Formats: sequence, C-alpha cells, structure tokens
Amino acid sequence: MTLSLRNMPLPLATSALILASAPAFADQVVLTSVADNTLIEDPTGAYSSGASQYFFAGRVGVNGGGTLRRGAIRFSFESIPPGSTITSVSLKLQCTAAGTNTQQTIMLKKMNASWGEGPSVAFGGGGAASAANDVTWVHRFYPSTLWSTVGGQFSSTVSASRSVGGQGTYTWNSTAQLVADVQGWVNNPASNFGWLVQGNEVTLQSSKRFDSREAGAATRPQLTVVYTPAPANPADLNNDGTVSGADLAVLLGAWGTPGPGDINGSGTVDGADLAALLSAWSAG
Repeated sequence: MTLSLRNMPLPLATSALILASAPAFADQVVLTSVADNTLIEDPTGAYSSGASQYFFAGRVGVNGGGTLRRGAIRFSFESIPPGSTITSVSLKLQCTAAGTNTQQTIMLKKMNASWGEGPSVAFGGGGAASAANDVTWVHRFYPSTLWSTVGGQFSSTVSASRSVGGQGTYTWNSTAQLVADVQGWVNNPASNFGWLVQGNEVTLQSSKRFDSREAGAATRPQLTVVYTPAPANPADLNNDGTVSGADLAVLLGAWGTPGPGDINGSGTVDGADLAALLSAWSAG
C-alpha cells in the first residue's frame, strides 16, 4: 500500500491533529512507594535507615557534622498494563521536619543502579547501624555490593524539582522527563531503579525530612500516573478501532521519542514502527 501525506484530505488531517493532542481512554493509578531509604554521608557506609518512617534530603547542621543526606525512592508499575502510554506523572511527599523553614529546591533524578532497603530503624537523620541489604553512601546493598561512585549512581538530568519550606504536603508536578522515566520503566521493568531525592547540598541545615512508606497511610509517598492502555491492535494508537491517518499523526508527532507510537516496543518511535502501522492500515 502507498500512502501520501500530501494527498491526505484536510478534514482527516485536522482530525488527526486533534486526536494526537489528547489521549483516548486514559486511566489513572495512585501508587505507594515499594522502597525508600536515606543515603547518609559516611566514608565507611556504617549508617542507613531502611525501615524508618522517614527519609532525608539535604545537608544537616554542625551537630550532625554538616554531612549530606540523599533520599532514594522506588515505585512498582506492575499494575499498569504493558504497552501503555504514560501521559502524566506527579509525586506527592509529606515533609514532617526541616532544618529550617527556608525554601530549598528538592530535585528528583533517575537512579542508574539498583539499591536496597534493609531492616535498620533510626529515629533521626543520623541513621542506625547499617543492616543486610541496606543502601548506604558506599553500598548499594550492605555489606558487600558497592556503588561505582560513592553517594549513589544517578543521572545528572533533573526529572522534576520544586521548593520545599517547612512542614506540609508538596507535589512535584508532571514534567516531560518524569513521563519519560516512567514510560521507560513500564517498557522495561528491569531498568526501574527509582529516583534519587536530592536537596541543597551546600547550605548547613538545609535538610528536609519526608515520610516514607513505613509512615501512616495518609502521608506515605504517592505517585499519580495517568496512562492510556495499549489498544488490542498496537497500531491503533488512538483506540478508535481502525488504523488510519489519525494514528499516523500520533506516530509522526512522537517520532524519535519513547512513545506513543512505539509499536514494536524498541523504546523509540522510528521507521520500523511506521512500517508496522502501514502494514496494519485500515485493520481494526
């Protein structure tokens, strides 16, 4: 079959653009973290906080030696059907204590290696003795699996950020990078190592304390994900029961990205996906 965009009727092209701008049949899921912990700066990795009700991000005061804290948090996406297209991602955290109420930027950055949450329980930012499988400043899994770089392996790209002051509920709103992170993890669950939660690492007493999954149900970390399930026919990108110009517009609008339009699940919308769409043209 030969298809010419040049000859596509104007009403069809217009409809395609409208359909491409709004996902069809979107669903939403609210997830609680399945792991969270604090990387506590220490040259030997002696301290962690795996089973505590809190995790921390930022620099503590002089009484704590002015050392750094970095949060680590991960969610499971098993409830999202494979092949779904992620359209929105937002994270809600409860700040329950702060070094000061001064606004500090708290960033989310994608972790690049797996890490653990052991049974250590601490009642403050100093941590407790590291226990088996805890993540530490030195270890991915205490006591024998190390980070290749102390302080954690994570992307330099900021997936989302927002200012956090004193106690309260804070939401990191959806960004293109948050969506890309989750889309990649849905497409390839083995790559899901979660996010680093990084604060101001220069100023003393900039640290913020957030409730973890061990806290009460009302204040645990919550990730809200909006997604469009994959159609029965993967080439039917707008779920209208046919493969047509509207689906082609969706695919071309996502060219070179993880989706929508990644029909073959390669992680990038490219010529192979275009060929798959054209081969299914007018199929329900």
